[in-house]
Amino acid sequence: MERQCQNACLVAQWLAAHPRVERVHFPGDPAHPDAATIARLFPEGLRGAMVSFELKDAGREEVFGFMNRLKMIVPATSLGDVHTMVLYPVMSSHRDVAPKQRERMGIRENLVRISAGIEAAEDILGDLEQALQ
Repeated sequence: MERQCQNACLVAQWLAAHPRVERVHFPGDPAHPDAATIARLFPEGLRGAMVSFELKDAGREEVFGFMNRLKMIVPATSLGDVHTMVLYPVMSSHRDVAPKQRERMGIRENLVRISAGIEAAEDILGDLEQALQ
């Protein structure tokens, strides 16, 4: 779990600096609106293995293109494994939620979720980089 949390933090920081990424959602972000509560509830460095991000100017087609270009990161219908996995909430976890309600929940057409695994961080980032090109 420690390795997964470390990788998720690196992935979140890397994605936040990427020009193709509009926004990153990660509990370990010091700018998170609930940072004080998160710091109180979770030990330092163990803020979770899940990272959500929004692709800039993307809809379903662009998200699917990104996911199809991934070579190591595994597309999944649920998250939480030792392998890094990616999920498209609009078509999986929130597929039964009406589009307007998803939008109110912050689950837009360009949202992608990653569950960081225990692979070498540079391998995860390398796969993300080539898929985002």
